[in-house]
Amino acid sequence: MTDAIRRSLGPVIRTVGNVAIEKTVPPPLQQVAKAAMNFAVSSFEQARPARAQVSLEVPPPPVTNASVQGNDRLEVGDKLQVESGIGVNLRERPLASSRDLGGFRNGERLEVIAPPQGSPEQAGFVYVRGPDGSTGWVSTSFTRELTEAEAAQAPVAVGTPSDENTAASAEYQDVYVDQFGAEGDVGGDGENANCGPSATLTALRNEGLEIPPIPDLVTTHGQDTTGAEVQAVRYWGNHENDSGDDGVGTNDQGEVVYALGENGSYTGTTDIEHAVTAAGGTFYRPAANPAAIADAIRDGSTVVISGSFYEYSTATDLTPEALRAPEGRVYVDDNGDFLPDETAPGEYTLATEKKKDTWTQGGGAIEHFVAVVGVTDEGNFIVCDPAHPSKAPIEVSPEKLDAFMRGNRSAIAIDGPTTEAS
Repeated sequence: MTDAIRRSLGPVIRTVGNVAIEKTVPPPLQQVAKAAMNFAVSSFEQARPARAQVSLEVPPPPVTNASVQGNDRLEVGDKLQVESGIGVNLRERPLASSRDLGGFRNGERLEVIAPPQGSPEQAGFVYVRGPDGSTGWVSTSFTRELTEAEAAQAPVAVGTPSDENTAASAEYQDVYVDQFGAEGDVGGDGENANCGPSATLTALRNEGLEIPPIPDLVTTHGQDTTGAEVQAVRYWGNHENDSGDDGVGTNDQGEVVYALGENGSYTGTTDIEHAVTAAGGTFYRPAANPAAIADAIRDGSTVVISGSFYEYSTATDLTPEALRAPEGRVYVDDNGDFLPDETAPGEYTLATEKKKDTWTQGGGAIEHFVAVVGVTDEGNFIVCDPAHPSKAPIEVSPEKLDAFMRGNRSAIAIDGPTTEAS
């Protein structure tokens, strides 16, 4: 083989060799492999044996590389921490308008993992797995890569339900109602929209009121249980104005029996007022804000409030024009084509985000009722959330209570029979 042919083949061999090394050799060793390959090709071009001379200095692997924790390059295996006062949303795709899969609280630790397709960092988002096992994309703007020393330390639990269960809240355990367990008492499947009846029953208990049983009910299942009381609250709340949602029906013999399928219907404030009246209590509607609710509780009332764990996403300067909805909102774009996803001809869904500034959500609730049963000396509220994961009262700050009510505010103050309505 002539020297001219050897020299012409050298660049081709280098190109092929570099591609092969980048595909097969771990990043920390690629520089060494390329140096060895380059020496061998040079020897070929000059018709020399491919032996490294004693004086050849092969550079060591670089100290900073893509696989090192804390080098500001996000790769699979890196540990991150949420650093945002409001937490970070988990998205189905690396788009701010993509479907919201939940989110993580400030301080929670995440791990970068391989996405279904492409690199783990795309368009300002990184693909992660959270402490609860959920996976998806989060914005890199709200996370920080941990240093090696930080990553080696055991993660600290953040925002767990037990953080909100305090000695003050435990004093109200006897009035707390678990909406899912209560339905199980009477033979239901534990999937229901009974937050309204359950929160109302909590308020009645806290005020020393009893809900009457359902008239003429024929059942031997779950009598004298919390579940039977929740069903009675639903009945008295809906029977007069909406019998299709009162939780009872008739069997083939014409007898009154539970119709548990109706527990999927939502309760309104008027239904709560009807149930309170049936229990012999009184009620009034205070302003739906923490200060007015605290005043009502200090005056001896228990307050049932409505709120939400989700809110509509807000458009930013980076939101494509086609995805901008009225009132500054955003349309869902799960397929990533920068056009709204059609749910029906001409109909589009608005993107939502899970709130990060309220308490832990339970039961998949979006619009939700809870009972506020007390106020501490420090000004915190004792809340009985019938869908809370801890199945116990929690203590929350006024800020968290206000954040829960944002976008779905209402309040009903419930009193015993001897208290005059304000």
